[in-house]
Amino acid sequence: MKRTWILLAVSAMGLALFTGCASNADVMPDASPLTTNAPTASTSPATQAPTTPPMTTDGPTVSMSPDMTGGMDMMTSTGVNSVEDAQRVSAQVSEEVARLSELDSAEAVVAGSIALVGISYDAQYQGGLTDRLEEMVTERVEMIDKAITSVHVTDEEDDVMKISKLYEQLKAGEVSFSELQAQVLSIGSSIAGGSAPQVSQPKSDTGA
Repeated sequence: MKRTWILLAVSAMGLALFTGCASNADVMPDASPLTTNAPTASTSPATQAPTTPPMTTDGPTVSMSPDMTGGMDMMTSTGVNSVEDAQRVSAQVSEEVARLSELDSAEAVVAGSIALVGISYDAQYQGGLTDRLEEMVTERVEMIDKAITSVHVTDEEDDVMKISKLYEQLKAGEVSFSELQAQVLSIGSSIAGGSAPQVSQPKSDTGA
């Protein structure tokens, strides 16, 4: 009997110990993932900086080459469009043409893109106004000013006198640019046989 009580006491103590261990296991915190103070990485997609589209033009790109510069100068040239320009260019043309060995003298009047040239021959020259001589005169005139596109050369006494008189008036500043234009067109028409020169004249009168 005594032994039985001892066994019961031992069993009761074992049960009490097992119950205590189970109770302690219940209050143990579950293992949780480690936490840090570092910011949580955003799961939103990264923002990309907008890209600038290449610039486009509606028309083709034109590149300027050095060979084009001379052509551009000629295109922008407006010719002789004032009394001062006419005085300067007319004197230069007269001097240049008179250097031809076939000629004794030459007087020229230039307005807009028209040049009138009256010539007289050297005493030893007997050829008259040939196509070759007219071509030589024209080349010298255009060499002075590329804007001159119509050259009227004459050796007819009446027309030569008209050009000479107009040249003297121009040098003395006795003619306005509009008057100069009108006379140049009239004399040019006479040299061409009555047909008006097929050239354009500046519309503005910037001369005195």
